[in-house]
Amino acid sequence: MAEPPGTTPSKAVASEQDVLLATKLRPPPSQPGFAPRPRLAERLDKGLARGLVLVCAPAGFGKTALLADWAHRSQRPVAWLSLDAGDNDPARFWRHATAALDRARPGLAEQVAPLLGPPAPPSFEALVTALINELAARPGEGGVLVLDDYHLIDAQPVHTSVAFLLQHRPRELQLLLASRADPPLPLARLRARGQLAELRAADLRFMPEEAGALLRGAVGTELPDDAVTALAARTEGWAAGLQLAGLSLQGKTDVAGFVATFSGSHRYVLDYLAEEVLAHQPEEVVRFLLETSVLERLSGPLCDAVTGRGDGQALLERVERANLFLVPLDEVRGWWRYHELFADLLRARLRQQHPERVPELHRAAAAWSEANGLADDAVRNALAAGDDLWAARLVERHADALLLRSEGATAQRWLAALPPGLVGSRPRLLLTQARLALLSGRVEVAEGLLDAAERASEGGAGGIDEPYAPSIGRAASLLANVPATIAIDRAYLAELRGDADRAISFANRALAETGEGEWMLASHASGYLGVAEWLRGRLDDAERALLSTIGRWRAAGERYLAVRLLSPRPGPARPGPPGRGP
Repeated sequence: MAEPPGTTPSKAVASEQDVLLATKLRPPPSQPGFAPRPRLAERLDKGLARGLVLVCAPAGFGKTALLADWAHRSQRPVAWLSLDAGDNDPARFWRHATAALDRARPGLAEQVAPLLGPPAPPSFEALVTALINELAARPGEGGVLVLDDYHLIDAQPVHTSVAFLLQHRPRELQLLLASRADPPLPLARLRARGQLAELRAADLRFMPEEAGALLRGAVGTELPDDAVTALAARTEGWAAGLQLAGLSLQGKTDVAGFVATFSGSHRYVLDYLAEEVLAHQPEEVVRFLLETSVLERLSGPLCDAVTGRGDGQALLERVERANLFLVPLDEVRGWWRYHELFADLLRARLRQQHPERVPELHRAAAAWSEANGLADDAVRNALAAGDDLWAARLVERHADALLLRSEGATAQRWLAALPPGLVGSRPRLLLTQARLALLSGRVEVAEGLLDAAERASEGGAGGIDEPYAPSIGRAASLLANVPATIAIDRAYLAELRGDADRAISFANRALAETGEGEWMLASHASGYLGVAEWLRGRLDDAERALLSTIGRWRAAGERYLAVRLLSPRPGPARPGPPGRGP
């Protein structure tokens, strides 16, 4: 075989059914009361001439609102990507970034997406190079890639590939990054070369006239100039503080008295003003806010599942109309998120007032997410609910799909979040670890994990006898049949070492273990038989076995696999025919 088992795509998982992806690729719409800031929009336009604009400031300074308003008004093609923790998987990051660029420049993804694998490339420079070449081949078709919330990225492979893009950036592409902290990119070098423009917290602070517009939009009436000046000074031009001040001022007659009662740091201002805001909301709204604060993203049906209500959509729209720090993620008001600082405050209050509800809410969120194909959210909420076993079963169910999409970093993140003892007792989790070890060339580690998986599977340990329904279907799964998968992985290890006899023995064992309809397992096993015959110099037998495998894949509609089987790829040197990669 040309690569380790579990690195080939299947039509069952050719595209991720993530209903939230579209919201990541659109700038959020402006909220009621938003105050445009033309002086900053002009600076963005001018700064893009340098190639990269970094908008860097702490939470609550209005970075996303500013960039979204600029994107909506811009005459340039804008590719928008709202990042989240899941984008620390480099394959997912570039799949999403390519999808964003494709919206601005249709056809681009078709040209470069195949380079994402599977299997995942050892680095993403080839993909970025292809991206650069595609953009450079379209002179005059400039565009801007906006990466919002870049501070959520901590994966070095992502930073390295973004730095490579910046180093070789074509004139046809400019980048705009929003972050709470300086990203680990070569900023000093870019700054020295005049290729970086920056907007910092001092630039984003609201001037008195801007603060007046924001407060007027929040309160609905004009405020005295001295009150506006005082609030701008007390909040130091902090957008979140001004917005909360405007909400607290609604219906108040003693504006001067209110302005005189608060001061202090951003954290204290937020706490104080949020207390004021929540105190004036109906009890049902406060309860809804608290219970849904456990969610990273909100929709009507999800909120109904978590709270047990039936009016989640109506309440979300009501909360948005009240300007209660609810940010819409799409134009049709299907998905929202709370402002991070407001969500933090709500969660703290929920834990303080109703600690017993927290696991229940996460458990309901996990169940809804699992039923609606949002595996990452399901795993996160199951862990937050304290149900490690449920989370482990979710990882087992979706691990095949992640590996087939080259998203091994996500699989590794899930495994790392589980208790080590639990992982070590469940064969399918150990096999997932073994596959990740094989993909990274850690052969000895993989062999030890296969031994552990074999021990754990003896006697039905670790859920081996539990009902198991892989998300990609049993036919395409490499984890459904544990004994066959262990044998296939051992056949691959034998092939790596040039041991044809052991490779044949394990491949035949895998075929004997493979059940009816498990065509992916059977095709891998027969493919290893062909490679083993090749290692032994029996070319006619190798040809028959490999042609049988190719025919099986073609019959299943997997032409890509058929081509990949005999396509040489670079890889570490090892005994066997030249040009075959791992």
